[in-house]
Amino acid sequence: MDSFLPDTNVMVATVCTWHEHHERAIAEMERRLAEQESLVIATPTLVEAYAVLTRLPPPHRLSPQDALTLIETSFLTEATLVGLDKTAFRPLLREAAEHNIAGGKTYDWVIATCARAARVKTLLTFNTRDFLSFHLDGIQIHTP
Repeated sequence: MDSFLPDTNVMVATVCTWHEHHERAIAEMERRLAEQESLVIATPTLVEAYAVLTRLPPPHRLSPQDALTLIETSFLTEATLVGLDKTAFRPLLREAAEHNIAGGKTYDWVIATCARAARVKTLLTFNTRDFLSFHLDGIQIHTP
Protein backbone atom coordinates (compact mmCIF):
# COMPACT_ATOMS: atom_id res chain seq x y z
CA MET A 1 0.00 0.00 0.00
CA ASP A 2 1.28 3.47 -0.88
CA SER A 3 1.95 5.91 1.92
CA PHE A 4 2.48 9.64 2.15
CA LEU A 5 3.99 12.00 4.70
CA PRO A 6 2.98 15.67 4.92
CA ASP A 7 5.51 18.35 5.80
CA THR A 8 4.55 20.72 8.60
CA ASN A 9 3.47 23.43 6.16
CA VAL A 10 0.94 21.06 4.58
CA MET A 11 -0.36 20.02 7.99
CA VAL A 12 -0.86 23.65 9.04
CA ALA A 13 -2.52 24.57 5.73
CA THR A 14 -4.81 21.54 6.04
CA VAL A 15 -6.23 22.58 9.42
CA CYS A 16 -6.27 26.38 9.01
CA THR A 17 -9.25 27.36 6.87
CA TRP A 18 -7.90 30.90 6.45
CA HIS A 19 -4.55 29.67 5.06
CA GLU A 20 -3.81 30.58 1.42
CA HIS A 21 -3.12 26.91 0.61
CA HIS A 22 -5.92 25.39 2.70
CA GLU A 23 -8.11 24.21 -0.18
CA ARG A 24 -5.19 22.62 -2.02
CA ALA A 25 -3.80 20.95 1.10
CA ILE A 26 -7.06 19.50 2.38
CA ALA A 27 -8.09 18.32 -1.10
CA GLU A 28 -4.77 16.49 -1.52
CA MET A 29 -4.93 14.90 1.92
CA GLU A 30 -8.55 13.81 1.48
CA ARG A 31 -7.90 12.46 -2.03
CA ARG A 32 -4.99 10.32 -0.87
CA LEU A 33 -6.92 8.97 2.11
CA ALA A 34 -9.93 8.19 -0.11
CA GLU A 35 -7.56 6.25 -2.40
CA GLN A 36 -6.51 4.19 0.64
CA GLU A 37 -3.01 5.64 0.88
CA SER A 38 -1.58 5.41 4.38
CA LEU A 39 -0.94 8.64 6.23
CA VAL A 40 2.44 8.72 7.94
CA ILE A 41 3.34 11.57 10.30
CA ALA A 42 6.92 12.39 11.22
CA THR A 43 6.95 13.02 14.96
CA PRO A 44 8.99 16.24 14.58
CA THR A 45 6.18 17.72 12.46
CA LEU A 46 3.75 17.27 15.35
CA VAL A 47 5.90 19.46 17.57
CA GLU A 48 6.55 21.97 14.80
CA ALA A 49 2.84 22.20 13.91
CA TYR A 50 1.97 22.73 17.57
CA ALA A 51 4.59 25.50 17.80
CA VAL A 52 3.34 27.21 14.64
CA LEU A 53 -0.33 27.03 15.61
CA THR A 54 0.35 28.48 19.07
CA ARG A 55 2.54 31.35 17.82
CA LEU A 56 0.58 32.59 14.83
CA PRO A 57 -0.26 36.28 14.91
CA PRO A 58 -3.71 37.15 16.25
CA PRO A 59 -6.46 36.44 15.36
CA HIS A 60 -5.18 33.07 14.07
CA ARG A 61 -3.14 32.05 17.13
CA LEU A 62 -4.56 29.02 18.92
CA SER A 63 -4.41 28.25 22.60
CA PRO A 64 -2.19 25.30 23.49
CA GLN A 65 -5.27 23.17 24.25
CA ASP A 66 -6.97 24.08 20.96
CA ALA A 67 -3.77 23.33 19.01
CA LEU A 68 -3.46 19.96 20.72
CA THR A 69 -7.08 19.07 20.01
CA LEU A 70 -6.77 20.10 16.36
CA ILE A 71 -3.59 18.04 15.88
CA GLU A 72 -5.06 15.01 17.64
CA THR A 73 -8.33 15.02 15.72
CA SER A 74 -6.82 15.91 12.35
CA PHE A 75 -3.72 13.74 12.25
CA LEU A 76 -3.43 11.23 15.04
CA THR A 77 -6.59 9.21 14.47
CA GLU A 78 -5.57 7.79 11.07
CA ALA A 79 -1.79 8.18 11.02
CA THR A 80 1.17 5.96 11.59
CA LEU A 81 3.83 7.88 13.50
CA VAL A 82 7.47 7.65 12.53
CA GLY A 83 10.29 9.04 14.61
CA LEU A 84 13.99 8.57 14.95
CA ASP A 85 15.61 6.68 17.77
CA LYS A 86 18.75 7.85 19.51
CA THR A 87 21.01 5.87 17.19
CA ALA A 88 19.75 7.79 14.14
CA PHE A 89 20.95 11.23 15.17
CA ARG A 90 24.69 10.84 14.79
CA PRO A 91 24.37 9.59 11.18
CA LEU A 92 21.72 12.26 10.53
CA LEU A 93 24.06 15.04 11.67
CA ARG A 94 27.01 13.55 9.81
CA GLU A 95 25.01 13.36 6.59
CA ALA A 96 23.81 16.93 7.13
CA ALA A 97 27.39 18.14 7.48
CA GLU A 98 28.58 16.08 4.49
CA HIS A 99 25.83 17.54 2.30
CA ASN A 100 26.26 21.10 3.64
CA ILE A 101 22.75 21.15 5.12
CA ALA A 102 22.56 24.05 7.56
CA GLY A 103 20.20 26.40 9.38
CA GLY A 104 16.46 25.88 9.14
CA LYS A 105 16.94 23.41 6.30
CA THR A 106 18.21 21.00 8.97
CA TYR A 107 14.65 20.60 10.29
CA ASP A 108 13.52 19.59 6.79
CA TRP A 109 16.40 17.09 6.76
CA VAL A 110 15.04 15.51 9.96
CA ILE A 111 11.59 15.20 8.35
CA ALA A 112 13.15 13.76 5.18
CA THR A 113 15.07 11.24 7.27
CA CYS A 114 11.80 10.18 8.93
CA ALA A 115 10.25 9.80 5.47
CA ARG A 116 13.14 7.57 4.40
CA ALA A 117 12.85 5.51 7.58
CA ALA A 118 9.12 4.98 6.95
CA ARG A 119 9.73 4.21 3.26
CA VAL A 120 6.90 6.49 2.18
CA LYS A 121 6.17 6.88 -1.51
CA THR A 122 5.37 10.60 -1.37
CA LEU A 123 6.35 13.58 0.76
CA LEU A 124 3.87 16.47 0.51
CA THR A 125 5.29 19.97 0.94
CA PHE A 126 4.96 23.56 -0.17
CA ASN A 127 8.76 23.76 0.20
CA THR A 128 9.84 21.54 -2.67
CA ARG A 129 13.21 23.20 -3.26
CA ASP A 130 14.75 22.07 0.04
CA PHE A 131 13.39 18.55 -0.16
CA LEU A 132 14.39 18.07 -3.81
CA SER A 133 17.94 19.10 -2.89
CA PHE A 134 18.16 16.09 -0.55
CA HIS A 135 17.96 13.58 -3.44
CA LEU A 136 15.61 11.23 -1.64
CA ASP A 137 15.76 8.25 -3.97
CA GLY A 138 12.42 6.53 -4.27
CA ILE A 139 10.42 9.31 -2.57
CA GLN A 140 8.33 11.62 -4.72
CA ILE A 141 8.26 15.24 -3.57
CA HIS A 142 4.84 16.66 -4.36
CA THR A 143 3.24 20.07 -3.88
CA PRO A 144 -0.53 19.89 -3.31
